[in-house]
Amino acid sequence: MTTVAPQQASIDAMARHLWDVLIIGAGPAGTTAAVHLARNGHSVLLLDRCCFPRDKVCGDILIPDALQALARMGLRTEVCHLGRPLDHAAIFSPARIEVRIPGDYVTLQRLHLDALLARTAVDAGAVLCHGNAEQVGVAQGQVSCRCTSGAEVHARVGLIATGANVRLLDDLPISRGGLGGAVAARFYVRSSFPLDRLVFAYDRSTLPGYAWIAPLRGRIFNIGCGIAADTSRRRRPNLRSMLNRFINSFPLAKLLLEQGEALSPLRGARLRCGLRPYIRAGSEIVLGIGETIDATFPFTGEGIGKAMETAERAASAVDIALRTGDLSRLGQFPASLERALRSKYLAYDQAQRWLSRPWLNNLVMSRVRGSRFLRQEFAGIVDETVDPRTIFSLAGVMKSLWY
Repeated sequence: MTTVAPQQASIDAMARHLWDVLIIGAGPAGTTAAVHLARNGHSVLLLDRCCFPRDKVCGDILIPDALQALARMGLRTEVCHLGRPLDHAAIFSPARIEVRIPGDYVTLQRLHLDALLARTAVDAGAVLCHGNAEQVGVAQGQVSCRCTSGAEVHARVGLIATGANVRLLDDLPISRGGLGGAVAARFYVRSSFPLDRLVFAYDRSTLPGYAWIAPLRGRIFNIGCGIAADTSRRRRPNLRSMLNRFINSFPLAKLLLEQGEALSPLRGARLRCGLRPYIRAGSEIVLGIGETIDATFPFTGEGIGKAMETAERAASAVDIALRTGDLSRLGQFPASLERALRSKYLAYDQAQRWLSRPWLNNLVMSRVRGSRFLRQEFAGIVDETVDPRTIFSLAGVMKSLWY
């Protein structure tokens, strides 16, 4: 598959223009916000430190929330054409109890997804620039951003979508919650082994972490693992050792490697989970979106869909504020985001805690495998129509005895 890079301008040529919105970071969050704001007629400068096309460590899995966000931008059909649609996933417990969950999934490498989203933003009217933001500030009612090249750009509103790198937030008079999240790593394999489903494994070799296998187009597979990062520990989890144990002991992973070859080295990244919209103290015209505000979901480790959803909500708030001329409205965004999404994150965090305990994990999976009702409920958890506590609670276990 050939990746078509979006057109990128020089940041130096943009320095004298006052933009409606400056978006720093052109991943799924930044580009989604850029698409919606540009389509609503606002001037948008989208800044990224890398030149496209560029890769990103990710599981490359699009679950229903991401597919719905893509559909709202008119991109779902193209994403399904570029990627590999899958209609079910298999979840394995520590005792290797397999539960197959029907669902709507697409796998697509971030190299291609991010390029598509950036091209869509440019087509909508946003200007995409290559530049490394060094410092962000607020003065005289404007957002300013200085780049390492020396160029400085100004806007009425700023959105920071720099993923797990939150260094720019330290320049602003804000307070943030404690660090929460995980670390993950993945590599690519080409294999002739005929695996046609997503695999999520809470295997003995990875607990309290998890592993995944994502089939992509062209007989390529994304194999990786992740684990919650305890920032109080001095030693980071050894993901290479964890993944080696998984590959050497988990039958499907072992077969993939025996009948294939690695295409890339192991690459790792930090995930910021749990949703922590920051509280500003005088910087209402700067908002964080996506993983910058810890938007990755616990339990699934999926961050693309929620990055896009937080971006959509921010874009709507910015659009109203710019149209009314009342930018103070943006000060309400963190609280409104909390009200809309907090309960989901709490529920998914509870599910993650349950699944990290082998005996609870085995108990739940054995009940789900034997119950059509619970399999449907599990599928509803993935597409966010069912609260995870329906299954991952004492009441849920008791209820499962009757279905």
